[in-house]
Amino acid sequence: MAELVDIFIGRQPIFDRQKQVYAYELLFRANTDHNEAVILEPDVATAQVMMNLFGDMGLKNVVGERKAFINFTEAMLLNENRPFFPRNQVVIEVLEDVKVSVNLIAALKKLRKLGYRIALDDYIFNPELAELEQYADLIKVEILDVPPIDLARHVPRLKSQGIRLLAEKVETQQQYDFCHQLGFDFFQGYFFSKPTIIKGRSLPPSRLAIIQLMSQVYDPNIDMKTLAETISRDVSLSQKLLKFATTQGGQYQVTSIQDVVLRFGLNRLQSWTSLLMLSGTKDKPPELFRTALIRAKFCELVGRQANDFSQDSYFTVGLFSCLDALMDQSLDDLLKELNFERSIKQALLEEHGSLGVALKAVKAIEQGQTDFELPKKLTPSELSRLYLLAMEFSQNMDLGA
Repeated sequence: MAELVDIFIGRQPIFDRQKQVYAYELLFRANTDHNEAVILEPDVATAQVMMNLFGDMGLKNVVGERKAFINFTEAMLLNENRPFFPRNQVVIEVLEDVKVSVNLIAALKKLRKLGYRIALDDYIFNPELAELEQYADLIKVEILDVPPIDLARHVPRLKSQGIRLLAEKVETQQQYDFCHQLGFDFFQGYFFSKPTIIKGRSLPPSRLAIIQLMSQVYDPNIDMKTLAETISRDVSLSQKLLKFATTQGGQYQVTSIQDVVLRFGLNRLQSWTSLLMLSGTKDKPPELFRTALIRAKFCELVGRQANDFSQDSYFTVGLFSCLDALMDQSLDDLLKELNFERSIKQALLEEHGSLGVALKAVKAIEQGQTDFELPKKLTPSELSRLYLLAMEFSQNMDLGA
C-alpha cells in the first residue's frame, strides 16, 4: 500500500500598480530545505507542479481566486490533447528558450482561441522571439538584463498594442519607481517578496495503475466505462481525478468516477494521464515513454494489416515492451500482476507468434537493422512507412520529449 509523501510548490506573488497581489507564479520545488529549483528535466518539473497543484493541493487552496502563472515548456505547448486546466485562472508562461516555429504559433493561436491567457517569460526583446509578441496577453520583462534606455523604448511600443507588462526581478525601490513611471502594469521580485514554499501531502498512485491507464487512453477502441473502472480501482487515481474535476468550474454534484470521466472527456484524460506519467517518474527519461508509444502504434498498424489478433492486442504488446525499464522490475514478475492473454505474454517474454514478430521488427528498426523476420503481408518499405507514422503519432502525445 502506498504511503503519503510530502509535496511542495514555490509561490511568488505578482503585484499590481497599487501593490495589491494580482496573481502568483507557481514554481517547482523539490523540498523545503532549499528555496530554489534544482531542475534536471524541465518537462518533468512542469508536470510535477501541475499535478501537485491540481491533483493534490487544489488550485483554490494555493492561489484562492487569483491568477496562477505556470511555466510551460515547448513540449507542453505543442501537445495535441485538450488542456484540462481552468482558463479563467491559469496564465500560460511561454519560456524564453522556446523555438519559434509554425507548430508553436499554431499552438498559441489554439490556446488563445480556447480562452487561455499567454505570457512571455523572462523577455529581453530578443529579435528571434519578436514574432511571439502578437500572441501575448502579457510580457514579463527581465529588467536586470535589459538596459534602461531599451526599456524606455519598448514599453510604449508594446503598451500601444494592448499588451500588459510585468517587471520581473525587481529588487530595489529605485527599480520599482523607474518601472512604475514607465507604465509597467505588474511587478514581481525580491523587493516585494521572495518565493514561499507551500507544502502538501500526496498519495502516489500505483505505477502499474498508471501504465494500465496509459495503455487504455490511447486505445482507439476504448470505451469510457472501461477507463472509469481502471481509475476506480486505484484510490489515488480516483482522488486526483476528482480533485482535477473541481478546478473545471460548475456546481454539479459528482455521482461517480464514471460521471467525472464522461465530463472530462477522452482528450483531457489523455493529457492528464501523460502528466501523471511524467510527474511520477522523474528518474525516467521522457524518451523512454516515447519509445513505448512508438512501438505500440507501430505494432497496432502492423496488426491492422495482419488481421489475425485485435489491433488492441498489438498495441498492448508494443506499449508494455518497455514496462521493465519503466518499473525497474523484471517483465516476468510484472506480467504476473496483469491478466493478459497467453499470446500477449508469449509475445512480450519470448517474442513468440505474430505479435512477437511485430515486436521484434520494431526493435530491429530502432537499432537500424535490416535483416529481420517480416510480419506477414508486409514489405520492408511498408514497415518503414508504418514506423514513420508511429513516430508522427508519438509526437502528438504530451510526453515532454
